[in-house]
Amino acid sequence: MPRSNKQMVKNLQKAINTTFDVGLLVDKVQWYSEKQNRAVTVHKVKILIPEDERVGSTKYKELFSTVSEIQLVLFLRDYWFELNGWDIPHDNPMWEQVKEQYKLSHTEFIV
Repeated sequence: MPRSNKQMVKNLQKAINTTFDVGLLVDKVQWYSEKQNRAVTVHKVKILIPEDERVGSTKYKELFSTVSEIQLVLFLRDYWFELNGWDIPHDNPMWEQVKEQYKLSHTEFIV
């Protein structure tokens, strides 16, 4: 078992990219929030758009964005399950609420 969420994200990203060759990127954007008096990091999951489907210079489509590393891990886990054709686990009620709130569906991003 990985020691941190960061390691879990790397492992999932590597597994998805090497097994399915989808061009998945996990990007971080940071800025300073004066309201919270700290740096805020947003994690973005993007996928490479095939050349024949690109509009203009757009190369990547954003699948998910969050400030929570735990939500990032859960999103990648669900995406891995979806790509493999497995049933997505419903073991985290808070994550289920987030998915419902953002209407997350991975099926449209399957390559």
